[in-house]
Amino acid sequence: METPSTEGSSSDQRRPRSSIRIGRLLGIDVLVHWSFLVLLALVIVAGASGGSREIIRGLLWVVAIFSCVLIHELAHCVVALRDGVIVDDILLLPIGGISQMRSIPTVASEELAIAAVGPLTSLGLAAVFAVAALISGAHLWPPTLLAGPWLVRLAWLNLILGGFNLLPALPMDGGRVLRAALSMHEGRVRATATAAKVARVLAVMMIAVGLAIDVWLVLIGVFVLVAAGAEERSVGEEEPPSSR
Repeated sequence: METPSTEGSSSDQRRPRSSIRIGRLLGIDVLVHWSFLVLLALVIVAGASGGSREIIRGLLWVVAIFSCVLIHELAHCVVALRDGVIVDDILLLPIGGISQMRSIPTVASEELAIAAVGPLTSLGLAAVFAVAALISGAHLWPPTLLAGPWLVRLAWLNLILGGFNLLPALPMDGGRVLRAALSMHEGRVRATATAAKVARVLAVMMIAVGLAIDVWLVLIGVFVLVAAGAEERSVGEEEPPSSR
């Protein structure tokens, strides 16, 4: 997922006060939001009944999940940098990752490439882990994320990560792919409005389903609902060139 950040300010000014820097990759700061403390606390509480070994396993699984998320975001950044986009940082949150860029390309083909590469990278990782799991003699079915061989779990994790991010809900990757595709045939403002409408419908569905099965889906739905409106407002009145 990519979002535009404030242009013209220093790196320290752009960095959210509610985050800390944990490293730098390819010249890009990697930040972690403070809410990760809540996630880690939940993992510790959930594993407490199984002792320290269970807690360590839970924490290692969190590290594995967000290592895959980080690779996904780095793929966005590599293509963005190739196209001359300034990338401020990558922000990791409990609900996923955000590549914070100085601006989102107005050229449809460039936005399409930047948006699509993240999910494709995750799907590629899923295939690699699946093949490795089969070679090791593990079974890929039934799906599992919380038990069983790690290769199998990582295969399903990346399949879900790639597939979920392809949902056409702006500002998720699929939403940006949708807007880029629409922008090739109509103005960027109109394309953004259409993508935002689709995003709102999907966000409401996520919230409704999440209320029944998973609070994390509710949080993602709320984020999409708010961010889609912000994305639509940020486009402006004038339509830039839609394709190269």
